[in-house]
Amino acid sequence: MKYICTLLLLLVAAQNTSAQTKIETLKGRIVSNTQDVVGVYVLNKTTNKGTITSKTGNFSIPVSLKDTIMFSAVQFKNKKIVITQKILDYKSFLVNLDETLEELNEVVLDNRTLITAKSLGLPNADVEVLPLAKRELFAANNGDNYLSLDSLLNFLSGRTKMLKDRIKRDDMYARSKELRTRFVDSIFSKNLKIPASRIEEFMLYCEYDPRFKGITENKNELVVWDFLRQKSELFLKFK
Repeated sequence: MKYICTLLLLLVAAQNTSAQTKIETLKGRIVSNTQDVVGVYVLNKTTNKGTITSKTGNFSIPVSLKDTIMFSAVQFKNKKIVITQKILDYKSFLVNLDETLEELNEVVLDNRTLITAKSLGLPNADVEVLPLAKRELFAANNGDNYLSLDSLLNFLSGRTKMLKDRIKRDDMYARSKELRTRFVDSIFSKNLKIPASRIEEFMLYCEYDPRFKGITENKNELVVWDFLRQKSELFLKFK
């Protein structure tokens, strides 16, 4: 009988423990009246798992009851919360962060045209980005008539290949600009240690990575951030 009672107590304790450690997905959004809400770190300190917020401040992270969640960013004061059942019951948990009093110095970025890729040892460093590259390629091919004499001469002279390279550069630059909109400059400077005057140069460096196109299409901000972190470590060796 004593053995049965002990077993029942152990089963009850196990059920309680299981209930407390049930993993759920907490969906929420950072709100602020004064600062950008993109790139805020959301860290589950209990499990050491984290993510970062999207452009609109949204985040999603696995949690359990009594887990401690930390919110941090250079533009906000750190904030901790302990997960309760009430928080889990919210369809979208709103987190209001207070801005820091630290003022960031104004930075004037160099024009992209002043940055050269030769110093980074990148391939095709002399390829110039032209906004009319696609139109010029169409003209070089005499429209869609690839068998015309003009098309053949342009192909043999290398002009067709040059224009195709320019189109690829245009596409990478557009992707680079889109990626820049997902993270504020202070994130690059404070968290990746990229000097503000070299952020554009750093993005150019990232563009030459074969994974860059796929990274820009990835909606998982944590995956994108991990790529930028890895590239920043290599980039800073060129300082």
